Amino acid sequence: MYNSEEILADREKRGRFVARAAQSGDVITVKANIPGADKRIGESFLIVRYFVMKTLEAFKGSAEFYDGADGYCAVLSVSGENLKERAVELEKNDPVGRFTDIDVYLQGSTHSLSRGYMRRCYICGNTAFVCARRRTHTAEELLNTLKGEVRAYFGTRLAEIIKESLMAELDLENKFGLVTPTSNGSHPDLDYGIMQRAQDAIIPNLVRLFWIGFGSERTDGLLKELRPIGLEAENAMFAAVHTNTYKGFIFVAGLLLAAAGYALKNSGKCDIYSIIKEICRGITEELKLENLTFGGCAYGKYRVTGVRGHAENGFPAVRAAEEEIDDTFSSESLLAALCHTVGRIEDTVLLKRAGNLENYYYFKKKISELDVNDERRLQELNSECIKNGISIGGSADVLAAAVMVKKLKRLWYFE
Repeated sequence: MYNSEEILADREKRGRFVARAAQSGDVITVKANIPGADKRIGESFLIVRYFVMKTLEAFKGSAEFYDGADGYCAVLSVSGENLKERAVELEKNDPVGRFTDIDVYLQGSTHSLSRGYMRRCYICGNTAFVCARRRTHTAEELLNTLKGEVRAYFGTRLAEIIKESLMAELDLENKFGLVTPTSNGSHPDLDYGIMQRAQDAIIPNLVRLFWIGFGSERTDGLLKELRPIGLEAENAMFAAVHTNTYKGFIFVAGLLLAAAGYALKNSGKCDIYSIIKEICRGITEELKLENLTFGGCAYGKYRVTGVRGHAENGFPAVRAAEEEIDDTFSSESLLAALCHTVGRIEDTVLLKRAGNLENYYYFKKKISELDVNDERRLQELNSECIKNGISIGGSADVLAAAVMVKKLKRLWYFE
């Protein structure tokens, strides 16, 4: 916690930082409107990173960040007409806009343009300045309101993103034995409706995993905190549909969500995939102690580390798929990313379904090298997979997780 002198000194320092940026062009600053002495609460990073994305979408440009005793701030170099009016609209039309200060500095100016209206109180809706002067509400009351509403809003957005990501994968056709809108593929116990019910069952606990990562001060021991919530998600899935649909996705997406939360709590500078490596350091050692699960047996027989090995390496296939998926999430780019993922990972679902290494590598090669634009060959290979009971569930989990990360990076600005 900083004292008042340190906060005032930092405010002046930040002003000089902004003034230097404004010497070469128009500047927009984004800062969280945090009550109380501690301006660097975790929610401030969520707010700033969120509005940086919204501002860049509206104005283009580039962003720099300033972090100090007076709080976290983004400085965006932009250009365009009616900057202040448009910036005000961003504040006014967003559910968390009232917790945000977006200021505009024209080129060469050291003072921001006037907003043109008085901000309203978080709690009662009266003029904030009047409430502050009369001390109508305590800083603690204001802070609790901000935290509650910010977390509720982003919790809802996270749930939407997870659902959209799972549906992006589920809605694809001809997926080599996977469930689609028109086929249960190689899964007689599953169908399109069952998959959606399972999604709805696991999403609340996946959102919780984000907040656990967000609340953590270090990566050491974080995996131990995450696992009970992951098990709750699995139990919710089995209670809803009585079969395994998304166990792998819970593991992959849960770790990625926790890593994203951790990164944002630490001002968004941390790379999500590097955080995964830290969280999962040494996790493949667990395979030496497992002999009842297929993953443990596969490691003992073939030295296949599966999803644990993938996690310990920072999910490189998720990163690759994320980069391969186009900005429109087209079915062509999703299918191509799915095929390439089969070639990149040790998919233990495929290994189990294949029955032996020869069949495993046969289908791995055929799928990973397929041209998804060849519709006839795509359908033929899908039919061959179904005929032989083949499925690529591990790769499907990676694809959905990659879509999720790409969408998270549209919600918040990650460096």
